[in-house]
Amino acid sequence: MRFSARTPLILAFLMAGCSADRPEPPPDPTPVPQPTLAPVSQPFRTQTAFVDNVLSIDVRYPEGRARTLNTALHLLWSSGHFLPRPPMPGHSSREWLLTDNHHDGKVLLYATASWNDDNPGDYLAAGWWLVYPPEEPDITAFESATRGVFIDGPELDPASPPDLPLASTATYVGGAGGVYTYTYGRDWDDLAGSSELTEFQSLVALTADFDSNRVTGCLGCIEPIGIAPGQHLHPVVTWQDPEPTALPADYDIHLSASLGANGAFEDTAITVMHPERTVTQAAGTWHGQFSNVPDVDGYPRRVVGSTDVHFAEADGSHGRFTGIFDALTPESVNPDGGGAD
Repeated sequence: MRFSARTPLILAFLMAGCSADRPEPPPDPTPVPQPTLAPVSQPFRTQTAFVDNVLSIDVRYPEGRARTLNTALHLLWSSGHFLPRPPMPGHSSREWLLTDNHHDGKVLLYATASWNDDNPGDYLAAGWWLVYPPEEPDITAFESATRGVFIDGPELDPASPPDLPLASTATYVGGAGGVYTYTYGRDWDDLAGSSELTEFQSLVALTADFDSNRVTGCLGCIEPIGIAPGQHLHPVVTWQDPEPTALPADYDIHLSASLGANGAFEDTAITVMHPERTVTQAAGTWHGQFSNVPDVDGYPRRVVGSTDVHFAEADGSHGRFTGIFDALTPESVNPDGGGAD
């Protein structure tokens, strides 16, 4: 009985010894700081003119003023060779790179336009710009520049809104492009803390549900988002620049918005997805406008707009897509056959 009475004391002593010898559990990992996403809305409206084959664009500054650049006075480079053929029959297209070196800073602007050969006043101009502060002489210092995008033409005139259908749905497919940046987080080892920039291009698919006045769309869902280094802003992003380690190819960007009676929309409903990275935050704004020119079925023949999408990931990495899109109904591309040829 004395042995039995002492047994709990012995066990308690042994347990205390084991506890003293057990290593302390490792501390909880330091939380990865999450960046604060503070996207700035990128409205795509600006004033353009296309007269006698000269394109003029008002570059909008953040504080509201504008500087006008045109393809006669500010031309750095121009070509029609690298563009795909215009999707609409009877149209031509060209692209320009413009620059202005002013006392209050430099401007680098890419513009492309397509127009009706029989009526050049029926045109659509689009592009993006980088506006540098006066103290920054180096245009490769893209982090210091303010980005802007634009799409403009007579069929987007807010004073002449489209006659929208009252029911049914229409689909639109077209191109999207702009500037992609990525800042590397903790999981990228030696790259952590650095940033890379390149131009991106993608197909965009949109659906307009006129019954519910909703517009939905996606970049990256039809085909992977690609890169186009040196294609547009080649003084900043040259052909020789290496590809970013974090390519945009596997990102899907889903968009949704309410459609107004004037054919315009603006919303912050943005979702960013990636199969191998944990996207913890997404924020931004996308804007759009339906054309006031109908296709053969009576739907607006195109929808254009801009996107400024910011996202952050679990390891502190964060990225941004700033761009524009232009999508047409299949009937606008091939009015006789009801689809693309």
